[in-house]
Amino acid sequence: MFDLDSMFILIMLGIIFVFNFPSILLLMDYYQENKDIILGINSESNLIEIRKNGITKRYKLTEIESSTYNLGEYYQNRIDNAARWSMLHSDFGYWDLKFEDKERYYISNFLIDFLHDEPFIENTEYRFRMFPFIDKSKSKKAMELKEIQEMERVAKLRENYAYKTIAELKYIIENKEKYQDSAVNVAQEILNKKTLSNSHIHYNRARNE
Repeated sequence: MFDLDSMFILIMLGIIFVFNFPSILLLMDYYQENKDIILGINSESNLIEIRKNGITKRYKLTEIESSTYNLGEYYQNRIDNAARWSMLHSDFGYWDLKFEDKERYYISNFLIDFLHDEPFIENTEYRFRMFPFIDKSKSKKAMELKEIQEMERVAKLRENYAYKTIAELKYIIENKEKYQDSAVNVAQEILNKKTLSNSHIHYNRARNE
């Protein structure tokens, strides 16, 4: 027979387990993949040393065929400002690293913390998922850093241009040679929305008169 205190403790334990379950699974996934790996990176000599199951391999950075950071969706907020909530498993991620000899490694951020740093491998791509379990399939949709930076810039432009007047937006469009294409496109996008909104206001006023 359970008393009220015992029932309350069981319910709380159940809630804690549910909220931590994704983190536990990710932790087990990363441990299983990386338990026999020792990673060393020498940025001065541009070398990566990977020891797996007692076998050591050394690569030059130029021998990397592809580099992909797999992160939780929370980190996509910096691109689209979608205000995703940070979850307990948000700080899990792994580095999909493939070399020219077709060797491929999945390096979790427990071995190297890369979540908040700029990638030191040129042309590193990004992939965002709700639960970044290690995915060894070949078909992946990833974004290059320059694409991410451009999306961040466009999101910032939308935020700033939303406060501009119609006259200011028209000036940007009419003097497009002074601005980058993305700025002109955002100005046109915001102008269309403001114009449509004003049309609806005038229409409603006319109907009410």
